[in-house]
Amino acid sequence: MKYDNERFLEEFQSIIKREKPSKILFVASRAYDRYGYRKAIDDLKIDCISFTDFEPFPEVSSAQAGAKLLLKENCDFIVAVGGGSALDVAKAIKLFAETDIKILAIPTTAGTGAEVTRFAVLYNKGDKDSVGSYDIIPNYAIFDYSTLLSLPFYQRVVTGLDAFCHSVEAYWSVDATSESQEYSVQSLELFAKYYQAYLKDDKTSYEPMMRCSELAGRAINIARTAAPHAMSYKLHKLKGYAHGQAVALCLAYIWQYMLENCKTPKLQLKLAETEIISGFTPDSFQKLLFDLGLCSDLSLTKCELDECVKGVNVARMVNHPMQFDYNDIEKIYRSFMKID
Repeated sequence: MKYDNERFLEEFQSIIKREKPSKILFVASRAYDRYGYRKAIDDLKIDCISFTDFEPFPEVSSAQAGAKLLLKENCDFIVAVGGGSALDVAKAIKLFAETDIKILAIPTTAGTGAEVTRFAVLYNKGDKDSVGSYDIIPNYAIFDYSTLLSLPFYQRVVTGLDAFCHSVEAYWSVDATSESQEYSVQSLELFAKYYQAYLKDDKTSYEPMMRCSELAGRAINIARTAAPHAMSYKLHKLKGYAHGQAVALCLAYIWQYMLENCKTPKLQLKLAETEIISGFTPDSFQKLLFDLGLCSDLSLTKCELDECVKGVNVARMVNHPMQFDYNDIEKIYRSFMKID
């Protein structure tokens, strides 16, 4: 497949020339050279070693192995090319190696916003075990939207929904600022205008959807994610849903639960604003998920429900505008999951 990304490769090489690294750690999936960035390094005659040995939902141990490789090979610059997993692994490698070297991130999906956030989402034997530090925010990001050309339809669906959820959760967050809310608003406006075109592979939507993802990332970098993300991780583990699917389902029904149970005028106003800005109500967002085929396997055993409820990290929900106890959490899961 031909990617029309010469200008992005030139931008990439310009940054590398300016930084003058002696050896680069190249973090990417095993199909890492499809976009030409590894070749662009080789063309500059700079030493480079690839690190590709990590999972789609990367384990802490994999990032630690990457940190050992970086130190062993005396790398002084990191390039990360890929979706959220590759970018998060690169950030975690920097943290675990306790180094101040720079990271250049090239996202290849429109969803995670990992290229602009202080978080690295990792797992420990399947359970979420993330890390965070302002020191791991990539120093450079290249938004090569041509890479979206080869993104499968399902990945367009779920990564785009992840960006939507980031924006909404950051807008709801009690930690939101005027800056983060502006990022949320801009991101949601782009989502409303371009998401459907993006799903139809309208190439004019590529750049604005990548911008949508970036803005959503900037929003959560300030305000953080809230209850939908906290409740999504066990669904991913137990049901195998993609992250974007799991978090979108949780957001849709948390939104409905909040609307039905909120009692403060401030929160009622925030929910009304969300509908106006996003163009969705809880019902219409649920319908979108149904139309996208994301509601075909919504069932849990009683044991799985208990694991989901007890597995929610309540500490991750303190910035949510409505406080939930475990009874609330169970009610929300039951509102959209059939319990066998």
